[in-house]
Amino acid sequence: MGLLKLIGGRDFDGPINSLAAVSADMARLTVAFPYGQVLCRELLDLRTRQICTVSSLIAHGSAQSQLRFHMQGLLNAGGTPQDLVELMFLSTALIGFPTAINAIDIVRSIFNERSIVYRDPPSEPSSSDMDRYEAGLVAFERLMHLSPAAYVQALEALSPDMADWAMEFAFGEILGRSGMEVSHKQFAAISMLATCGNRQDQLAAHMRAALADGITVSRVAEVLIQLSVYAGFPMALNAFSVLATAIEEPTTPAVDSRRPRPATGPNEDRMARGEAALAASSGGSGAAVVNSFDDIAPDIGRMIVEHSYGDIFCRRGIDLKTRELTACAALAAKGTRTTEKPLRVHINAAVKAGASSEEIVETLLNLLPYCGYPTVQVALAIARDELAALDQH
Repeated sequence: MGLLKLIGGRDFDGPINSLAAVSADMARLTVAFPYGQVLCRELLDLRTRQICTVSSLIAHGSAQSQLRFHMQGLLNAGGTPQDLVELMFLSTALIGFPTAINAIDIVRSIFNERSIVYRDPPSEPSSSDMDRYEAGLVAFERLMHLSPAAYVQALEALSPDMADWAMEFAFGEILGRSGMEVSHKQFAAISMLATCGNRQDQLAAHMRAALADGITVSRVAEVLIQLSVYAGFPMALNAFSVLATAIEEPTTPAVDSRRPRPATGPNEDRMARGEAALAASSGGSGAAVVNSFDDIAPDIGRMIVEHSYGDIFCRRGIDLKTRELTACAALAAKGTRTTEKPLRVHINAAVKAGASSEEIVETLLNLLPYCGYPTVQVALAIARDELAALDQH
């Protein structure tokens, strides 16, 4: 209870008391196991533990009240507003932009409650994609302790564009940011990837990088022990299997393998392409999502326009209507609270792109064998509301 009070601050026992009214046993276990047996352990300080907890809950996607509680707890435990913002940035590359779209409202409400005035300083746009690619190579070597050559070649065999974006965006713009200590960044990445599950290769790579950076096996294991609380024992046990592999196959030293590569165009072109693609698809609803970051982390809004729309959604490999229907299918299949707002945006965008109500509903019904009835029922309810609102207009 003492640790819960430290993390929870004022009204720390409110959620526990509410829970006790339904199940006293569950309320007791909720305090005794997470706080009395796991979070009180000494291998990780409390700020680090809260960074791991917030990372896991961001990846969970449907634990908003707990996420808010532990974001507050991170600040109570000595964390900074920048910690919360950096975790949003990190999630965009490892899990996807919807995680940040959902988290920004929670972060904003916490900052308002605490009278915190924080705005992440906007970065200076790089002059070309070559600069971003080179920055990605540097960040990859520094963070992963590997030569990027093998990583790039493996991705190029799947998709050359994917390989470029991984260096330019994931490492050049996100993982290469300097706002969080490398150890915390690795712990956050491990927590997010392990919570998502089925990310063994990427999870092992971040574990090896953490070990190569001097983090002990015991401390990495401590992150996974804590994961048993917030992601469950199955995810934690799977992650321990990955850790065993990472220990057996340590990272080899990085070798400088920068290679010249033609720039694909000035950065301004990406913004212009992105703005045009945003206007043609999501319009005002998409712009509202982008602008929602302006007061705290404007670079995330810029990245949505430049990367999501300027790099990806503007491509001509599939027509706009098909692209929007696939976005609806992907977001509906995820089935988390995090994806609900983007699903609404892309249902509207699908209609704007020429999709009929019947095509949208049929796209969602097609998910039934793969996602189950409860998930599709939620998506259909969202579609019903959005289509009804469009009919009223």
